[in-house]
Amino acid sequence: MIVRPELLALLVILSFVSIVLLMIRASRRRIAEKTHQALTLGYEEVTSRPTQLISRAETLYKRGENRGIHIDQVYAKKNWDEEFFIFDVSDSHEEDNQLGTEVFGVISSQLALPQFSLTTLPGFNSGSFLGGIMDSLLDKVLAYSEKYLGMKRIEFPDRPEIDQQVIVFGVDESSVRELMDRVHLDSILRIKSPVHIAGINDFLTVDFSQLGGNPSPESDLIAQEREFNRVLDAFKK
Repeated sequence: MIVRPELLALLVILSFVSIVLLMIRASRRRIAEKTHQALTLGYEEVTSRPTQLISRAETLYKRGENRGIHIDQVYAKKNWDEEFFIFDVSDSHEEDNQLGTEVFGVISSQLALPQFSLTTLPGFNSGSFLGGIMDSLLDKVLAYSEKYLGMKRIEFPDRPEIDQQVIVFGVDESSVRELMDRVHLDSILRIKSPVHIAGINDFLTVDFSQLGGNPSPESDLIAQEREFNRVLDAFKK
């Protein structure tokens, strides 16, 4: 049976359209579920981007004077003197521009943080073949991140429990070391999936989507907020 080129082209187009429609429906379902969970947690959907969130997020995420970030899908709630947010952040100048999805953030007078970035590491055996590849890739990622973040990596050779399980960057090394001395790392390391934590002054963010993490059971906002609150308590004054 000979398939005419016109029919073949039509089949390809229909297949492509079907895939796009399925992706749109899946995205809408995800956003609807995200909104439902955020409302359940007491958040409200914010249509105009809060200036207090934007200014702090730019400090953490913006790279260079000519670059910009975009904040969207913002949910917010207030608890006494603390403002809580869930938001997505992207680099407006990059093609692969997602910097964080469903990021939890808080502005709190109970925080006094040096500028820092902390990422927990997935467990792997560096002595194995796969572990060796991961180790090599990790070195490249670290070199790139140090330049991209505008901060230097801070190592803790006297505290192997930190060096083996988290990567820490900071602007002021002594201040970040003091922070790590008082933070209860157990609250962070018990999270099963890789997580990225960043902060400056009265602003702290926790992103559960880093390093391709697909956490379970921490895969929904309700479970993630419980983890976020424990991390927040660990960083408070």
